[in-house]
Amino acid sequence: MTDAVIKRKPWFERVDPPHRRIYGPRLFRLLSTIRRFTAPQARRILGLSDFEWRVMSQVGDRAPMSLNELAAASSHDKGQLSRGVKRLVEAGLLVRESRRGERGVFISPTAAGRKVFDDLVGLAFRQNDALIDGITADELETFSRVIEKIQANASALLEAEPAPESEEEALALTRKRARAPV
Repeated sequence: MTDAVIKRKPWFERVDPPHRRIYGPRLFRLLSTIRRFTAPQARRILGLSDFEWRVMSQVGDRAPMSLNELAAASSHDKGQLSRGVKRLVEAGLLVRESRRGERGVFISPTAAGRKVFDDLVGLAFRQNDALIDGITADELETFSRVIEKIQANASALLEAEPAPESEEEALALTRKRARAPV
């Protein structure tokens, strides 16, 4: 791909007037860029993979928590989380503790895990400071209000969305639409 093609803005950023632009893809691209510079730093500085630092950030902030709570907070598959938690337990960063009188376990950081979480928080503040460099306090306040409104709108849309179809039903519907005349 040539540099000109890479630098060309996608159609959803060229829509006029600007308030009609589609912001979801722009937000995804921003998040992707942020993750691409945060993940290598977490690996280099803390020795954590992208997935592991996200698990540590959730558990360190909300411990003790169940695997179901971790899945809800992180939007990850429980099977993937279970394997990731197992690796972090084996590394001595997390501990699983039985719930008294209940099924399941609580996940919490060990002392070493708490230190890694504290280092992760410090890294996050340094990354955030670099990310917002040159942006005024008023601009950040406005941005925060806009993000809160977009989050509220997205949550309302999600709440109104019907239950997801099975993969088979979604594939059948896609095939049906592909055969329908335009």
